[in-house]
Amino acid sequence: MFSEYVGYAPYAVGGYLLGSFPSAFITSRLLAQKDIRTTGSGNVGGMNAFRNVGVLPGILTALLDAGKGALAVSLARQAAGPGNAGLVAAMVALVAAVLGHNYMLYLGFRGGKGLGASLGGILVLWPAGVVYLLAALGIGIVLLRDGNAGTGAGVMMWPFVLWYHGHSLTWLWFGLAMGVVILSRHRKDFAAYRHGRRQVI
Repeated sequence: MFSEYVGYAPYAVGGYLLGSFPSAFITSRLLAQKDIRTTGSGNVGGMNAFRNVGVLPGILTALLDAGKGALAVSLARQAAGPGNAGLVAAMVALVAAVLGHNYMLYLGFRGGKGLGASLGGILVLWPAGVVYLLAALGIGIVLLRDGNAGTGAGVMMWPFVLWYHGHSLTWLWFGLAMGVVILSRHRKDFAAYRHGRRQVI
């Protein structure tokens, strides 16, 4: 049993290192000569880049972040092969990539919030699922009338959406693991929301 879990370690390590690629930091430096860590919210992600650096850096960051998740899943599935082993390897790699994005090794464990990397990986695992997960985020934003806290609330629905799709505990645990990693970066947003902040976009 233990050796089975150890066998997924390379996918976790590879996913984490891939997720740590600092997309927002690089695009902001190259295209706007700004340090994303000291700009706007200081979040090293696509939304902060879009809001406070520029449209082009924001779009490129979003694409690169999604690409990290997609590549982590694709490489893991290719290495582990078809069937359940490949699926679990891909899930492990994606959760690790989101963790790497949120706590980047190359930036002193600062990072983004993991939404782009998550959705990029889901696009490979379950293409239609991106629509449902985005809908969950939209519902959260509408209910809370705040973009940041609302996306956090929407992520809380993800495990149930994924469980309903997969009809297995594997998908549920996968959704819960992703949710925990993403929500760990939304604590300040929930605190700001409780103090009255409302920022839809």
